Amino acid sequence: MTGKLLSLLQVSQSLRGLSGNGLALLLDATLKGTIILLVSLALTLLSWRASAAARHFVWTQALGAMLLLPIFSLTLPAWNVAAISTPPSVTGGQRSVAKESPSVVLRTRQVNADNSARVSPTAVDTAGSTAQAGWILALWAIGSMLLATRIAVGEVRVRRVARSSQLFETIPAMAILQNVRSRLRVSRAVDLRTSTEIAMPFTRGSFRPTILLPAEAHHWSRKQLEWVLAHELAHVHRNDYLTQMSAQIACAMFWFHPLVWLAAFAMRKERERACDDMVLSLGHRATDYAEFLLVLSRGLRHLNGAWSTSVAMAQSTQLEVRMKALLDPKLDHKPLAASRALLSAALAVVLLLPLAAIRVAAKNASGNILGTVRDPSGAVIPDARITLVNTGINSKIEGRTDAEGTFKFEAIPPGSYRLEIASPGFAYTKTADLELKPSGDLHQDITMDIGEVLEEVVVHGHKSAESPPTAPSQPRRIRVGGNVEAAKLISRVKPDYPASAQQQGIEGTVILRAVIEMNGRVLSLKADNDADPDLVTAAMDAVRQWRYTPMLLNGEPVEVVTTITVGFRLDE
Repeated sequence: MTGKLLSLLQVSQSLRGLSGNGLALLLDATLKGTIILLVSLALTLLSWRASAAARHFVWTQALGAMLLLPIFSLTLPAWNVAAISTPPSVTGGQRSVAKESPSVVLRTRQVNADNSARVSPTAVDTAGSTAQAGWILALWAIGSMLLATRIAVGEVRVRRVARSSQLFETIPAMAILQNVRSRLRVSRAVDLRTSTEIAMPFTRGSFRPTILLPAEAHHWSRKQLEWVLAHELAHVHRNDYLTQMSAQIACAMFWFHPLVWLAAFAMRKERERACDDMVLSLGHRATDYAEFLLVLSRGLRHLNGAWSTSVAMAQSTQLEVRMKALLDPKLDHKPLAASRALLSAALAVVLLLPLAAIRVAAKNASGNILGTVRDPSGAVIPDARITLVNTGINSKIEGRTDAEGTFKFEAIPPGSYRLEIASPGFAYTKTADLELKPSGDLHQDITMDIGEVLEEVVVHGHKSAESPPTAPSQPRRIRVGGNVEAAKLISRVKPDYPASAQQQGIEGTVILRAVIEMNGRVLSLKADNDADPDLVTAAMDAVRQWRYTPMLLNGEPVEVVTTITVGFRLDE
């Protein structure tokens, strides 16, 4: 989960505007909040024998930190920490390599180059990504608004019940209330009311809290009323109304996060157990109090404790756990000391501030691959197509050289790569595998060979007569571009079909390899396949007399390899 959050956070940080900044802030708070919640979960599991008040305080601080993280992140100075590697965007598949030049010139060295064509493999579709970020934020806002509306509806219901309730100011009830307030050191004034709309006692409000009791409270014994008021005043003493409200707001803000829901549920459970412990601290017997809770929970029809802003005394889903905890003498039932709570809160703030200031940034573990493409004369080749092939994952990134023949692939992760270069008039070239190290620049200079000249001639003959004259075939010229002008055949002598081969019915194809000199003559002529010796001799005798215009590279004549195909065919 953390890895996915890191990837999403990296994408959101590359966007601009309200959508990008808002999504980055939300993901940043979610990532850091996940760390806090996991640590809190570990602490509560390790302290399972500690008091419920201590575990409740841990969860309260965790959910409070979730709410404070976005605020601190916006107000505190940034502390950038590299934690994300930046991968390139590549296209799937690998281009098939046509032909590897036998004379590719390679020079590898580590340099820093600034004047080069930048090929951006990490180009981001800004418009598409921004729109996607906007949709994600809209979905988050809709979920948060729905849950906030549910909380507001719960508050309205509680207020309506409170307005229609009646004051419960009997002499015994007020005497018990004042006695328990004094023993729990609750200095705030507390209203005591009853209502026919509820069956479960609960407390609402913080500065002027109200304890609402069901109508059956008039028939409770003095001991039962003391248990109920002790439990509800424990909520007031612990400020549980505020902590429950903060938990519900955290659930509304981070509704997509399962750990937030787990923390809110665990906090409610530990809250009720902590209040039960405070009742026992007043000297009441655990068995009697547990029996009363069981009776009180029968026919339960109180407000939904998960969403009502009130703090209910008992919920059926928690009753079994609470009763086991009450009757377990091995557990610690002591309330949390104020000094320990203050120390823990101070420590949490000290740890929260640097965590909120941390900005998770992209780790610069990638490198650059750059270089220059030249022809055999040393001149640069502009607009050559460069393909960077990742040999490890079989992917590629494409680009072109600039007007100065330079190229640069930026933000490339370490690994094994190969460069493939194509340009009209030059042989398709590929390099050997290159190893890019982390945070390094790899400079690769490449020299491309000139493409070959191809000629094809078909010689016709008859078995019993001389070969009739054939029309000269048109020379095939390679595609030219840039600074290359291909050689052109200007004078050709037609090969003679050997009479002995015609009489014997011999046909065949002769492939010749030669070099066209700078003066246009044919040099180093040799057969490149196994053909009849008489046919080879006839073909070579004719081709030696051919003349070409020279191959021009940047206006200067150069030698070039040519392949000549001569076919000997017998006509019926």
